[in-house]
Amino acid sequence: MSKLQHLFKVGQNVKCRIDGIMQKGIVTEVHDDHIIVDIPEINNHCWFEEGLNLDCVYPIYNF
Repeated sequence: MSKLQHLFKVGQNVKCRIDGIMQKGIVTEVHDDHIIVDIPEINNHCWFEEGLNLDCVYPIYNF
């Protein structure tokens, strides 16, 4: 298990694949084994966990 604090930060913009549709969200909590994302169109408390559905979360990078 990796510490997700190295991959995600609170306030980070992400895209999440939910039911095959990409939704924009913001990371609101980061824990060792899961993150909580606020996706306005879905819910303000979406749980993404390593080994379950964390592979559906993609950071948005602004270059």
